[in-house]
Amino acid sequence: MALEQAPALTIGERWDVGMAIATVCGDIDIDTVSTLSEQLGQLARKNPQRLVIDLAGVSFIDSSGLGGFVRIRKALPPGCPLVIRSPQRRVRQLFKITGLDSVVAFE
Repeated sequence: MALEQAPALTIGERWDVGMAIATVCGDIDIDTVSTLSEQLGQLARKNPQRLVIDLAGVSFIDSSGLGGFVRIRKALPPGCPLVIRSPQRRVRQLFKITGLDSVVAFE
């Protein structure tokens, strides 16, 4: 019997006049958080005026994934907002329950 393999995390990137937009698809968990942290950390080091992370394609985030968002927030330049776009209801609730909704904006 073959084991089911979890889908890989994919992150697309585009820029729009100083704003970095990352589109994330897949689960964010202990197996994929290093990919998230590495790729979004690279965006943060490019000093965007605003970082938007589109989570419409993410249905699951575990505690290690939440830690990844904290690291990304800390890596951003001062005054650069971290915006979570289009999160699924369960994902948005997770940010609220953990208090992370106080350090990110939603749209």
